[in-house]
Amino acid sequence: MKIVTLSANTSWYLYNFRASTIRCFIKKGYRVICLSPEDDYSQKLKDDLGCEWLPLVMSNQGRNPFKDAGLVVQFWRYYRQLRPAAALHFTIKNNVYGTWAARTLGVLAINNVSGLGTAFIRRGLSSAAVRLLYKVSQPLAYRVFCQNAEDMKKLADLKLVPLSRLELLPGSGVDLRRFHPGLKKDHTGPFRFLFAGRMLADKGLNELIAAVRAINAECVRCTLWLSGFADVENVSAVTSAQLSEWSREPGVKWLGPSDSMEDVYAQVDCVVLPSYREGMPRSLLEAGAMGLPVVTTSVPGCKDVVEDRVNGLVCEVKSSESLRLAMASMLEMTQEKRAKMGEQGRRLVSSKFDEKIVVDATLRAVEAAVTARKYN
Repeated sequence: MKIVTLSANTSWYLYNFRASTIRCFIKKGYRVICLSPEDDYSQKLKDDLGCEWLPLVMSNQGRNPFKDAGLVVQFWRYYRQLRPAAALHFTIKNNVYGTWAARTLGVLAINNVSGLGTAFIRRGLSSAAVRLLYKVSQPLAYRVFCQNAEDMKKLADLKLVPLSRLELLPGSGVDLRRFHPGLKKDHTGPFRFLFAGRMLADKGLNELIAAVRAINAECVRCTLWLSGFADVENVSAVTSAQLSEWSREPGVKWLGPSDSMEDVYAQVDCVVLPSYREGMPRSLLEAGAMGLPVVTTSVPGCKDVVEDRVNGLVCEVKSSESLRLAMASMLEMTQEKRAKMGEQGRRLVSSKFDEKIVVDATLRAVEAAVTARKYN
């Protein structure tokens, strides 16, 4: 039986974003093995999805390449033992260190750049180190998937990845059957905005809180729900203590993470993502699938999903005032106009971001890798 491995920096990521890919490979007769740090979702990968899981010991926050060198050894031992037909890597460290280990053993690496994120937003030695690591690892991959055209162009222009190895994919896609407008529920009380994602300053959370404060200065005109993980290993992480403090402000509600995001979307009126940069933002894809209008920034990733005044409103990045104006405009818009935006969002996501597109492309890449190994 042919083996395919999937590796990421959390089991949560593989369970929530790659479940359909895992199920597809199992259905096609592959033995699927996930490699990731142990968390609450490691057992779920085995029990719910039917794949195997093996632990990786890694720090997502550490930026010392010498300390991270142990990851190469872990990958090498697993790949030497398993001899996978292809090794699928997700997230930065897995892309880099997994590719090096795979190359030494003749295993073909298929990598997914989910967004150039913090390392390309911020300046400094650590960001330069990440770019260097990409430059000396990604040319060794068999295929590198990017989630938006600007990231793909940047990787090629900076000569971090040969253009011939790059391929564009619409993010991780979205399950149109799980997320659909029929789930939406009416509610009483103020207008509800939702931010869904990791609690990071680079997602624009400071600007978002400032905008909500301004809108609710005289009375609570809207509520903001925050749903996602706090205290994540990221240099721009917002702490649980900060989130608790924000939740004491009028109109702000900290929900924490949820395994049933469709139920959360069903209770809100608009999704907001004032991010500094994205790959292909999952929350905006899910919002579109749910038929919800959105407010977001004009940055790579976000502007691939949202057309201003068609399926949402677009504001300036890192500007709480521009964000406030966009959110206030959404508040004051007629329900009919918001509903039309939601319909446009559903239409766009259905045509361009169905997760089946992603799964099929990944399957093609693996089958091509299997064929390449056979004749090499």
